[in-house]
Amino acid sequence: MGLLAWLILLAFSATLATASQYFFFRRDRRATDYDWVYIAGGSLLGGFTANAWYQTGPVIDGLYFVPALTGAVVLAAIVEGIYRGFIRRRQFAP
Repeated sequence: MGLLAWLILLAFSATLATASQYFFFRRDRRATDYDWVYIAGGSLLGGFTANAWYQTGPVIDGLYFVPALTGAVVLAAIVEGIYRGFIRRRQFAP
């Protein structure tokens, strides 16, 4: 994977995290919450992993575009679900 591939993954992860924070979680969050970091991290890890494991589809600078973006969305959703189900619940427990 080249520099352009990493930039595409980083940009997609940042865009996905920002969009989900504003569209889905804006009522749940305060300005000091940094929950988007979990979404972005999961997205970056999922995109890289899917790119390495499933090498099919169109290629941009060594990045298999479709599997990488699909893996990014799937793992971002899984990581956010784990965060909301287990970690965040413990932070607000009495």
